[in-house]
Amino acid sequence: MEKTDSSPLSRQALYADKKQWNQFLSVFLLAVGVGFTVAGIIFFFAYNWDELPKFAKLGIVEVLLVASVLLATFTRWNKLVKQILLTGATFLIGTLFAVFGQIYQTGADAYDLFLGWTLFTILWAVAIRFAPLWLTFIGLLCTTIWLYNIQIANTNSWEMTLLANAVTWICALTTLITEWMSAKGHLDRNNRWFVSLLSLATIIHTSFLLMMAICEENAILSVPLISTVLLFSAGLWYGWKVKSLFYLAIIPFAALMILLTTFISQSNLRDVQIFFYGGSYCHHRNNFAHLHHSSSKKAMVWHRSITSLFKSYPLSEES
Repeated sequence: MEKTDSSPLSRQALYADKKQWNQFLSVFLLAVGVGFTVAGIIFFFAYNWDELPKFAKLGIVEVLLVASVLLATFTRWNKLVKQILLTGATFLIGTLFAVFGQIYQTGADAYDLFLGWTLFTILWAVAIRFAPLWLTFIGLLCTTIWLYNIQIANTNSWEMTLLANAVTWICALTTLITEWMSAKGHLDRNNRWFVSLLSLATIIHTSFLLMMAICEENAILSVPLISTVLLFSAGLWYGWKVKSLFYLAIIPFAALMILLTTFISQSNLRDVQIFFYGGSYCHHRNNFAHLHHSSSKKAMVWHRSITSLFKSYPLSEES
């Protein structure tokens, strides 16, 4: 029986043609090249830090930053090439702040570096409207808040709890905006990964905060619990409404992980290290060695039995 061929429209939706593959490879290789270039600049400073004078350290980064902006502004290159170039230039901004802080030993905390980096990235993100650059900006903003939490805020305080949950709601708000733009057709289909990544970050972060509050003593549980219930309910409702398997799969899985964490935290299994890491090897080293010795002896007996069996029934030359 011959198989029925699928329609051209379905094949076009499932498989990429040669033109699409060429476009993907050109953009991918360009992005990888810009990323490796920026990484090479950072490692260049790290390796030659002691040999370079102060003027050279600042001058190299500033010249590369200005050159990237000029090339993206005054050339007739493709718009996507300019966007990738400016996205790479945003990492040069962070490199410039780090080099300046190391040269003059400003004594600023790490969140000050990321705060300045974030502020100088806002205008570029608004101007060029490029999804990877927006993702970079959101990542910098969330990192700034977390570093402030770690370095300044008091442990298990309301300030730390509210700021940590603010990161969750920043991701949730951007997810809501991008989902609305996607539904209205204002977001390109090629940027659907951006929406999925933001929603995944929201679910992971709110689950992490709730599990951390469950496991730690004297932690404020109400705020992450309310955030988790609201966001998970909204996500399941939206996933059921638009028939999105992504939300209907990832949210129950996250809820299962939260329930498992609660069960382990409130039971004696919290002290049984064998479930999650190899701590039992350190506590029961002698038993493990005995088990390994016994298994080795059984393996040797099994090997001898198989060998004798094959000797009793030799294979013919034809086989």
